[in-house]
This record gives sequence, structure tokens and C-alpha cells, in this order.
Amino acid sequence: MLAYFIIGVSLLLAIMIGGQALATADPKNILKAARIAAVVVCSVLAGFFILTGRFAYAPPLVVAALFFLRNKPMFAGRKPSAGQKSDVETDWLQATLNHDSGEMDAVILRGPFEGRQLSDLSQAEIGDFYKQAEQDEQTIAILESFISRKFGEDFSTADDNETSSKENRTRAASGGGPMTRQEALDILELGSDASVAEIKAAHRRLMKKFHPDHNGSDYMAAKLNEAKDILLKG
Repeated sequence: MLAYFIIGVSLLLAIMIGGQALATADPKNILKAARIAAVVVCSVLAGFFILTGRFAYAPPLVVAALFFLRNKPMFAGRKPSAGQKSDVETDWLQATLNHDSGEMDAVILRGPFEGRQLSDLSQAEIGDFYKQAEQDEQTIAILESFISRKFGEDFSTADDNETSSKENRTRAASGGGPMTRQEALDILELGSDASVAEIKAAHRRLMKKFHPDHNGSDYMAAKLNEAKDILLKG
């Protein structure tokens, strides 16, 4: 009886001392000790089952031991995302897209609007900037993305008088026959040495202005398309 009493007192003292040590220990050290203990227990059990011929029980214990050997905390807190952003720079713009909010803006790097944000420009000023940078396809792609996000289908850089005047001049210049190369150049407001990139950029810019959805007409849209096709084929 005395032996059992001594064992019981010893276990009680061990539990009390161990509990106090756990209460004052660094949580990181506790986790590290628990991980080491788990590795030892799993390894011993795996070895025991292998030695006794019960091989089916050993692999899960080996996997568990390897898991606890990882040089990572057992419970890793996941930090909240601080927001993902993408930055793109062209000859004309330094643009930033916030993936979380979908907001997009850019700083203009050259030209009359240098140093200003796209978001600070009026529609007319954006139209002017579009003309200045129209030969830079990457800048135009960013600019059109910004316009689509901010203005949607309501964006237009042309007023009614400009649209009407352009259409009247186009109708007057048309002789009723096939469109000539010079007529195509005039419609797209290009010089005779215009490159393929300039032709595409001019067509894109003018379609923004004179599309039927933007104070234009089906007639002007058809003429712009025809002019682009003639110049690209020639």
C-alpha cells in the first residue's frame, strides 16, 4: 500500500509541476515539444508494428511522423490579404489596377497633361489625350479599359456639330463609286504614309466618336470600316 501511495503522490507532484511549467512556458516551445513528442511516439509505434510483423499499421505512422517533422507550426494563422495591385507602364501612362475593388487609374507621363491622373480629366480632355497617344497600342488599350470602367457606353468625345460636319463632308466627297485610297485617308484623317498601326488606331478612335451609339450613324460607321479595309489591303 505504501508503494502505491508513494507512486500516487509522485504522479500528483509531476502533474502539478508539469502544469505549472506549461502555464509559464512559451507557446512556441510547447508546440515544438509536442511536435517532437509526436514524432518520437509515431516512430516508436511504427518500429514496434514492423518488428511484430504487423506491417499494415506502420505506413500511416511513418507518414504522421514525417508530417510532424515539417519545419512549420502545427497551426499557422492566415493573414488577411492587404489587397492585390498590378502596375503597368507605357511610354504615356503609369497605370495601377486594384484587383480587390476593380478601380483603375493612371498618371500621364508626357504631353500637355503630363503629371495628371486620368481620373482628373474631363471627357473632352481624355479625347484629346486619346488623339495624342493613338499610335501607342498599349497606351490605347489601357485608356480604353479606363474609359469602359468609368464611363461605360456613355463616353463620347464628339459633339453633335462635329459629328454632323464630319458626316456631311464625307457624303459630299463620295462620288457614288468605289471609295478611292485618298478618300479613305481623308475619312480616317491620315497622311499618305500612314502605317498599319496608325490606320488601326485612327479607325478605333473615330469609331469611338462616330459609332451610332455615340451620336454617330450607320453611314459613318460603314464608311470608317470601308476606309480601314481599303487602306489595310492596299
